[in-house]
Amino acid sequence: MKPIKKRILITGTHLTPAIELIRQLQADSKIEWHISYIGRQSNSNDTHDTSIESKIIPPLGVDYFSIPCGKFDRRYLPNTLAGIPKTISGIFQTFFLIKKNKPDIVVSFGGYVSVPIIINAKIRHIPSITHEQTLTNSLTTKINSYFVNKIALSFDNPQQINQLPPEKIKITGNLLRYQLFEKQTKIPKNINFKNSKLPLIYITAGNQGSHFINTVIQQLLPNLKKINIIHQTGKNDINQFESLSLIYPNYLAADYFDTDNLPWILQNTDIIISRSGANTSQEIAALNKKSILIPLPQSQQDEQILNANWVKKNLPKSTIIIPQTQLSPSSLLKNINKLIKSDSKTKINSLPKPNYQLLQLIHEIV
Repeated sequence: MKPIKKRILITGTHLTPAIELIRQLQADSKIEWHISYIGRQSNSNDTHDTSIESKIIPPLGVDYFSIPCGKFDRRYLPNTLAGIPKTISGIFQTFFLIKKNKPDIVVSFGGYVSVPIIINAKIRHIPSITHEQTLTNSLTTKINSYFVNKIALSFDNPQQINQLPPEKIKITGNLLRYQLFEKQTKIPKNINFKNSKLPLIYITAGNQGSHFINTVIQQLLPNLKKINIIHQTGKNDINQFESLSLIYPNYLAADYFDTDNLPWILQNTDIIISRSGANTSQEIAALNKKSILIPLPQSQQDEQILNANWVKKNLPKSTIIIPQTQLSPSSLLKNINKLIKSDSKTKINSLPKPNYQLLQLIHEIV
């Protein structure tokens, strides 16, 4: 029996769960999906840089469309005003894109680009879902909640749930990249330490990196000669840190690590030093890793502090939180040594399985 054919439109700027949903849809044995994606033309109002989703999504084999869209900036009113013409233009373009694609369902992964799409879907009586990957409700999720059929939450968080229509809520969990759940036994070619038996530390702060954390690491490197270090610096600092790999044979720097490298790194590292973004925090918990978390101080609704506390609650013996105001080479070294000496687990006994609850919810609606 051939699978039925359906059309789905995905939008949003939380790309990790969006990419994993695309993979699940493409492998779906029950429904043959035609997948379209609407993203931003640029990353913000004040830049002409091509949006990250326009670079990452098209190679996945889906139909990609970009629209201009303004940003509601609560910290700086001129940014909001500058984005109004883009928002209006985006609304009209969205109307014609939805009319052209005729989706059976729309799924949003947050970001201001999704709002006109969700509203247009409501006007056209197309069922829709908005997914929230964090412990707090973004402004986008709050707006979209009035128009969607279902709100998929990653956490059963009473404070978060109380802000939303209760009849629409479904706890689906987040969608982490499936490569993390496949045992990685082959060491990537670019990871070649002289002494592979040393403890391994992975340092990251998301795609952009953190100059503040990078500076602390640079000062600390002479004291970490008995530890192998993989450091994701972000593109702004990479030139400075790549040269350090020539000085320290136990140190490897890159502006980012793709899916050919990252699953092995995350599975085999002993300690993760990181900001506490939603995906990184949930990956640490899923893989049962020791971590030192340095929450971004200015994160929306103190989201990163909440994420760090959530990891600490789940892995109390192997999680250390250092506020940025207290981060220094000496404080970081002290806590690295503390975790290395601790007897909490660092190796994975069994890998978790990918999460298909959002896909099941989509099946229920269509």
